[in-house]
Amino acid sequence: MRLDSEQLESFRREGYLVVPGALNPAGLQPAIDEITEAIDGHAAEAVARGDLSHTYADEPFETRLWKIHQEYEDLYWSVIYGQLQGHGIFALVSNEELLDLAESVVGPEIIGSAVYRLRPKLPGHWHGEVPWHQDSGYFEPVCDDELILTVWVPFVDATVERGCLEVMPGVHKSGVVRHTQLEPGEEGRRSYLEILEEDLPGERVVATPVDRGGVVMLTNRTPHRSTPNRSDVIRWSIDIRYQSADLPTNFPPLEMARNGTSGNGAAPAGEHGPEATLTCYPPESDFLVRSRSRPEAVVRTWQEFNAIRRAHQPADSTVRWE
Repeated sequence: MRLDSEQLESFRREGYLVVPGALNPAGLQPAIDEITEAIDGHAAEAVARGDLSHTYADEPFETRLWKIHQEYEDLYWSVIYGQLQGHGIFALVSNEELLDLAESVVGPEIIGSAVYRLRPKLPGHWHGEVPWHQDSGYFEPVCDDELILTVWVPFVDATVERGCLEVMPGVHKSGVVRHTQLEPGEEGRRSYLEILEEDLPGERVVATPVDRGGVVMLTNRTPHRSTPNRSDVIRWSIDIRYQSADLPTNFPPLEMARNGTSGNGAAPAGEHGPEATLTCYPPESDFLVRSRSRPEAVVRTWQEFNAIRRAHQPADSTVRWE
């Protein structure tokens, strides 16, 4: 579905939009299947090593990883974030219904970012609570004034009890505010950026519950956070990012054609400054997911998606926050 004029106006004014029934829930199944296959494999290996008593294969998707985690915590860290790059994840990030939504706000030439984030929010688990931040806090300053769309997709009904997103509406037009780097979390795991209370750009907070099949759309400058899961099921979700192909990107065919780069995100010295960054998020790869002007360059298979991610040479992000 494409956004109508009223929805577009609301998105531009508030910086977010809840879209119920945005996609057929059947479109979620390939990703669920890939996640399940990954859990199957890791669980079987853990059982073989004696780290796990059994694979919990009889548990439903909504509870299985939580049951495993109570006995063996390492498996959780093997499936979160962007570690999966196969058939199911690609089918979702290239889902035509999601691309129609993205086209409504970023235009017909769409770059998909491989910086998707898979988030199984376990009941009561410390890592599932994500503090106030703007996605631009993680991106390059050169992209601060551009639109990078996040489409937040739940695999289960995302209720307030389960820890749906909360947003701070209407303040995205004020730009990127100061973020503070938190100390690494439990066992030295990846830490978050946080907007401290004194730096928050607004006061009004809105919860965004959405049923399975719906999505939440956010700008990269919309402050948002993820609240605790107080239920007894996993709040599975994924956030996917899209941008116009006119913005900085490290997708090799576009950058090589336009700027004569090697495809690694660095322009020739002197053109944009020494080793200028030509992508909004250097650590991970981009890919062209929809194009009317360059259909031959669109990534159409999960094998191509996988190959692009594996071949990408990560570059360091600008150190913005001490």
